[in-house]
Amino acid sequence: PLGRGPRFRSHQTRPDHGVGRANSSEMAELLDKPLDEIIKMDTGGGNRRRGGGNRGGRGGKAPHGKNDGSRRRRRDNSAPYGVTHRSGESVADIANAPSGERTLKCSATTNPKKLAGSIALVCEGGCGEAPLILALGASCVNQAVKAIAICRKDMLEHADPTYLSCFPSFRQHREQKHGALSLQCDKETKGPWSSSDVDLTVASGTNPSSTAGAIAGKIREGCKVAVRACGADAVNNAVAAVAFARTYLKDEGINVYFVPEFEKEPVGDGGERTVLLFRVCKAAGSAATGVK
Repeated sequence: PLGRGPRFRSHQTRPDHGVGRANSSEMAELLDKPLDEIIKMDTGGGNRRRGGGNRGGRGGKAPHGKNDGSRRRRRDNSAPYGVTHRSGESVADIANAPSGERTLKCSATTNPKKLAGSIALVCEGGCGEAPLILALGASCVNQAVKAIAICRKDMLEHADPTYLSCFPSFRQHREQKHGALSLQCDKETKGPWSSSDVDLTVASGTNPSSTAGAIAGKIREGCKVAVRACGADAVNNAVAAVAFARTYLKDEGINVYFVPEFEKEPVGDGGERTVLLFRVCKAAGSAATGVK
């Protein structure tokens, strides 16, 4: 429902059952087209792959046990690892898709501003559920987070502002590869906190598990945690850290999400650089924290 973060939505994947894979270059080209051009595209779902009309992943209905030879997973960004992705359809079609099929993919070459427009279109279309974004690799995750930050800023400028958030999780059996992430966007009823109690900095060489432990510990104490990162690898590590923190807190009835935004910070030579600030927030319905 609007305003409540998903209660530990896994977004972990299930094995596919003979479903064909979308070509990564075609998908990247689709996402990188201007938004107006994407909306005008009318594929009508005519490029369905062999192996059944509906996808066999999340929300799909492919029967178990079928194997048409395409079951082997490809080790590239074209494989959605079981998450239902309406391959070959326009963003307008995805915006009108039912819950569980409102999925966008992000490549390393995706233009964040164009992806931000696609996110906004999906948020406003059909059932109004925010999209799930698939990203594989640090560069893809970095572009996706930038797009969420841009979209969030734009949606706050509407007469009826929408507070966009993100619940990151690892794809099934991909915990070791911190760049294999699912980014479930959601809508909150209010904005995040304005000032933090704890500030963490993540670099390209930071261990996400260690940062996750620090985040989880401070959330248990009832603190407001901010994480800053600059550069694709650092941003990827920050997102992975929040994903790990969610798994650490899950059994305690606590769920967290992040809200990304751009921030300027000074550098040693008197200049400044742009970093991504992650406001880590406790989701609605989580167990009480900070209780002595």
